[in-house]
Amino acid sequence: MKAQTRRNGLVDWLSALFERIAGWSYDHRLIVLFLCLAVLGGSLFFAAQVRQDNSFEAYFDRSDPAYGAFLQFREDFGSDEISYILYEAPGIEHGVWNLEVMKKIRDLTEALEDQVPFVDKVTSLANAEFIEGDEDELLVYDALEDFPETQEDLLAFSDRVMSKPFFVDALVSEDRKYAAIIIDMEKSSVDPLDEIILDPGKSSSDLDNLYPQAANNKIEEILARPEYSAITFHHTGDVPLNAFYNKTTIKESLNLGLLSFGMIALVLGLFFRRFMGVIGPLSIVALSVVLVQGFMGVMGWRQDLMFIMLPAILTAVGVADAVHVFAEFRTFFAEYNDRRQAVVRTLYLVGTPCLFTSLTTVVGFASMSISPIKAIRHFALYSAVGVGSAFLLSVTLFVVLLSFGKRRPVKELTRAQKASAKGGAVFRAGLDAVSSFNIRWKYLVVAASVIILAISAMGAARLTVDSSFLNEFGKNVKIRRVTEFADNVMGGSASFSYIFESEDYNGILEPEALAEIEAFQRKAESHDVVIKSNSIADILKDLNRAFHENREEYYILPDSMELGSQYMLLYESSGGDESHDYISSDYQRANVELRCKMVETSRYQALVNDLEEYSLARTGSPVPPPVYTGMGSLWVKLLDYIVQSQIQGFALAFTMIAVMMCLVFGSVRTGLLAMIPNLTPVLVTLGYMGWAGIHLDYVKLLIACVAIGIAVDDTVHLITRYRHEFFTHGCYEKALLPSMREVGRALFITTVVLVCGFMVMAFSEMASLAAFGILVAATVLTALLADFFLLPALVLLFKPFGPEFDPEQD
Repeated sequence: MKAQTRRNGLVDWLSALFERIAGWSYDHRLIVLFLCLAVLGGSLFFAAQVRQDNSFEAYFDRSDPAYGAFLQFREDFGSDEISYILYEAPGIEHGVWNLEVMKKIRDLTEALEDQVPFVDKVTSLANAEFIEGDEDELLVYDALEDFPETQEDLLAFSDRVMSKPFFVDALVSEDRKYAAIIIDMEKSSVDPLDEIILDPGKSSSDLDNLYPQAANNKIEEILARPEYSAITFHHTGDVPLNAFYNKTTIKESLNLGLLSFGMIALVLGLFFRRFMGVIGPLSIVALSVVLVQGFMGVMGWRQDLMFIMLPAILTAVGVADAVHVFAEFRTFFAEYNDRRQAVVRTLYLVGTPCLFTSLTTVVGFASMSISPIKAIRHFALYSAVGVGSAFLLSVTLFVVLLSFGKRRPVKELTRAQKASAKGGAVFRAGLDAVSSFNIRWKYLVVAASVIILAISAMGAARLTVDSSFLNEFGKNVKIRRVTEFADNVMGGSASFSYIFESEDYNGILEPEALAEIEAFQRKAESHDVVIKSNSIADILKDLNRAFHENREEYYILPDSMELGSQYMLLYESSGGDESHDYISSDYQRANVELRCKMVETSRYQALVNDLEEYSLARTGSPVPPPVYTGMGSLWVKLLDYIVQSQIQGFALAFTMIAVMMCLVFGSVRTGLLAMIPNLTPVLVTLGYMGWAGIHLDYVKLLIACVAIGIAVDDTVHLITRYRHEFFTHGCYEKALLPSMREVGRALFITTVVLVCGFMVMAFSEMASLAAFGILVAATVLTALLADFFLLPALVLLFKPFGPEFDPEQD
């Protein structure tokens, strides 16, 4: 069989195409520069229209049933977003029940209600709704409407407060050491932009002019005033958590991107020691980031938490093609002494593998576009656009940048300079040693890899899917420490809402329906994650006690719908409004609020599953099983989506990349063989996560798809060159040495660049992003080892390019 018959016609055609592209770009550099500037200008215009959004709308489509139920809940009962201010008065007699402290809390409550934007109501011990009976009269009043004149009066009042279950572990702790202020917001992060702007005259792109940042900033400013210095505040809840998210997204997308730029510039300078070897690849990446933001503007998408990763990821991934181009250019410029010829020859050899590696990386990212989580779906698509843009700029704009300078060197390079252009003696000796080791110990390499894969597979089987909103933040981040402290003292940073609905008008006030709600609350409170539950049943029990001389034995539900209706009529006519959070105006829908510790989503899922089983088992219930909704329900839904995304996304990425590899090499055997060293690093990483007990959350689910898309890049470059050298030498062992010499250095450099780029994320305040960066960096490093050792060993053993031949005779 002739050697040329084994060649791949597609690869040859593409190589010739890139050769022509290089020559045209070199000869028409001004046209290329003009087109790039035009695209850059358009991208900047649309990028300016992209705004920040870390709300749940960034994760869910409005057509999603779970999100639709949440929006219906919002319509019936308003926003469930709060700021929760836990406070104490250390070193002061009677603590939070000190008369002077209580006066300050009264003033603070009024200041928060009057001055904080987007507030619905503020509730504290100073103005909490108090229900009492006075003979046949119902009294509904602010707790401290008639403010106590003496310390003794206040302490006597504290005993009355502690007798109200509605207040305990909500506004005051059981030990009376801590108290709380709850700020209910009238807006939510999912509301339209025009509804959450503080000052319409200012820019909507100014984060401090939008909810929740504007509300959080004002709360923090009020709490820091000197008149409240004797009181220690711990501010948590939806508002400060979301505000921190927004601030971190903007800050870290810039800081991590710049740090990644600086780190990679240092690496490129260390290896290439040429100005163009540093500024060229980084210019390509910078333009790619701008193009991505322009694409997001055209699509009408917003920047969310996932966008934090883009600059660092694109810097690390996008620079790879330019590194391969520059490494080969230096070699050929030293060899040919002609700039144009070096550029043309460079793209002839690396253009096709760069195309294939970019396509596989695009596939790795784009495979996550099937995710039902909107933020991940968008991230998958705009990251793919960024990788594609980096490739196109590398084979056009970078060629233009390389064209500048003297066409021929001032003087012919010495032998040492030519050797330096190819990496130097140390690099060459190291790569030769790797080749020799593979030739000698190929069986050992394969056997060791099989053992590692088996251990990794067992670890991957132990991998669990879980997430925790609080664990998104690093352990030393203030908002996490404050939230954990508040949860330990009183709990309830997270909330679930269960909606009971009756078919009849006033149906929720039926004794049987109220009894069902009360029993549901007791069942929910039996779970360790639930701190407290509140519902209309609690208010009605308080009303019943008030109408029976405030006697404790009457803290029970009314025994008829008529009596319950009368209580509600008297309550509302007396000015009571607390019930609006728990029952609809037609008394057909009731909201049971579960205040929960902020824990792993799997524990919430266990709670939800148990309550669902309990409700379905209640045969003969006067109301249908409740529907759970609220913010907490969306986190539980995310858990289901993570499992779905991980399995489907990785299966799609692996299948598409395997098909592409078979097409690239014109052989199913070669393509599938090449997938083994690409599957290895992913499996090793997932195995490590399983053995180490690291959960798979909505950020880490990207690891497998992103890693396999990146890992395959080195494989394509090495096996393409290996195949090329095989048809030159006709011997697998002889072909390995020049293959490793020619592309091994570029593979090493791109790996170092990728590792440094991803390791930058370890500096993130977001723990999930830091873990993602470290794990992907480890995966990329493992991929290099697999390509340097496992891939050559497999090729030497299985001879995928066909039988060896004598190049002089065949």
